[in-house]
Amino acid sequence: MAIDGRDARWDQHRVDRRRALVSDALRAIRVHGAGVGMDEIAARAGTSKTVIYRHFGDRAGLYDAVVESVHAYIRDGLTEALAATEDGDLTHLTDTLADGYLSLVERDPHIYRFVMNGPGGGGAVDPGGRVPVVIADYVAQILVEHAGASGVDRATAETWAHGLVGFIQAVCDRWMDAPAREPRDAVVARISALFTPAFAGALAPH
Repeated sequence: MAIDGRDARWDQHRVDRRRALVSDALRAIRVHGAGVGMDEIAARAGTSKTVIYRHFGDRAGLYDAVVESVHAYIRDGLTEALAATEDGDLTHLTDTLADGYLSLVERDPHIYRFVMNGPGGGGAVDPGGRVPVVIADYVAQILVEHAGASGVDRATAETWAHGLVGFIQAVCDRWMDAPAREPRDAVVARISALFTPAFAGALAPH
């Protein structure tokens, strides 16, 4: 069956419009904070809430699209940063992950809090925990690819990855809330000081 060119163009228009609205939502979050309202997002986009709801359904739908965008940003950043990682070099992995995560939060604290607070806001952590889980799943795959030669199986990689990401998240949240925030590299160094010997011991021949 032939594809109607008008339908294909309309589908692409919807995709482009959703992408533009997500970009507008990110800009509104940066200006107004994690508690940004739909009126403020609509004003930033130069449209109405009705148009946003037409594309996303409700605030939860827009939240999901923003989270998906943040996931892609994190994945792209980590992929680029880890491209030079030597096989089995978990020290570099820990440094890169910790610095990348803290850098993202330091650069865009409002967006971080928005995606972590869930679609309803109010300071409740996203019940699905999607951001840390997605990052941890990605890190687990990297562990399998880069440390597999050292005998790291998938079950072990998943345990290490979720533990490492959860640790970094907890440290990051405390760091961001501190009245006097210390330099990022000092925090990254402390994380590495714990996990570098831990990984070295785990990978050592027994």
